[in-house]
Amino acid sequence: MLSRFVRPIAIFVFLLIIVSGCGQSTLERPTATPAPSTPESSATVTTSQEISEEDEAVDIMWRIFGGAYGSIDKNSIRAAARNGHPGLVPVLVETASRTFEPDIASEISEALETITADSVGGTFVLTEPWFQWMSRQDPPQVVLPGFDEWKGQLLGTIDPSFEEFLYADVETRIPIWSVEWGGVVRDGIPPLEFPKVRDGNAVDFLNLNEPVFGVTVNGESRAYPHRIMGWHELANDRLGGELITFVF
Repeated sequence: MLSRFVRPIAIFVFLLIIVSGCGQSTLERPTATPAPSTPESSATVTTSQEISEEDEAVDIMWRIFGGAYGSIDKNSIRAAARNGHPGLVPVLVETASRTFEPDIASEISEALETITADSVGGTFVLTEPWFQWMSRQDPPQVVLPGFDEWKGQLLGTIDPSFEEFLYADVETRIPIWSVEWGGVVRDGIPPLEFPKVRDGNAVDFLNLNEPVFGVTVNGESRAYPHRIMGWHELANDRLGGELITFVF
């Protein structure tokens, strides 16, 4: 019976480490925040009022999160609601993921509803519903200048190595706001590395109805059991003479 509790306890301890141990540094605003590099920027006429609102929004972004888990500035949340810049939406959504306090989550929810004139329902679990909301926007969700570096530093309070992936002017094929933390530190879930293989007819640890992931490369096929991939989620292997990465 004790074994039934091992994994939940391990997960709970890990979460305690994340909450209490990470985020001991503060976010550091760069001396000069880069201007947005969009193809339309050169052809867009921007008024001084819009520039002022954006500058204020960027300042709010760098003030809203103090670096340690839960160190969120309520005044910055309220300032974001008053400012109303749409680029503050992903900032508020990311900030919501860094607190367990219902009153702060409620203020963030109200600020998001004020800026967007929309609601996703609920006031506590905000991140996933608002990520979905941003994905539906047309025109696409905008971000503030420097958001990539800010987000890298924010995730860096969980694991400093995350800043190697998100930094100023990083090139991405997907919207930078859509990058979500997977819940563990880098390599927190060890990949399956070049596993030993057995002939299918000789396998005796699988039931006939157990699902497997079948992969074929250059005429060579291999089955990766669901029960094994469920623990690793990623496999690096060589198949058909090629190096492959298989993600579940």
